[in-house]
Amino acid sequence: MAVETKVGVYLCSGCEIGEAVNIDELGKIASEESKVPVCKNNSWLCSEAGVEEIKNDIKNENLNRVVIGACSQRFLADVFNFDSDVLVERVNLRENVVWTHKPNDEDTQMLASDYLRMGIAKARNSETPKPQPIDANETILVVGGGVSGLTSAIAATKAGNSVVLTEKEDKLGGWLNKFHKVNLGNSPFTEIESTGIEELISEVES
Repeated sequence: MAVETKVGVYLCSGCEIGEAVNIDELGKIASEESKVPVCKNNSWLCSEAGVEEIKNDIKNENLNRVVIGACSQRFLADVFNFDSDVLVERVNLRENVVWTHKPNDEDTQMLASDYLRMGIAKARNSETPKPQPIDANETILVVGGGVSGLTSAIAATKAGNSVVLTEKEDKLGGWLNKFHKVNLGNSPFTEIESTGIEELISEVES
């Protein structure tokens, strides 16, 4: 049976957003025009109290879609990360609207409104991703037996994968085979050091 989609919209007025656009008008778009069951404003949405309010609404109002009208999705992804069944849509009002357009201007308000409408529509019509099992070959091919290839092969093996390492030369090690010692790399930086390539080769070949 299909699960009912319930959207909650949360608008932040911090970071100059509330000084550049009319948050109350954006709230009307969510609650009256888009008819979302929950719409709230907060002057500091990413605060502990702001996030806790969203979590409580998810639990008490059975929300499974959350629209965050605040900063860019590049920021605070861990803060606005809720249950796996809750789809989060970020509407970038800060960088895309108020920080790049004239404050309290009709066009700026229209832009914020359109971004919010699109965010709500996307949240309503999107589905939370489900794991898709695939039948894949879990053997990893590492091309090149230099320090990067050797390190990758070791890490992949430790992660439990089968690894095939290829190298065009007759010896592993790549460019580091040409060096006996290397420049200072570790504190206290008083002596040149071994390249460490022999240890990597030994670990791969063991």
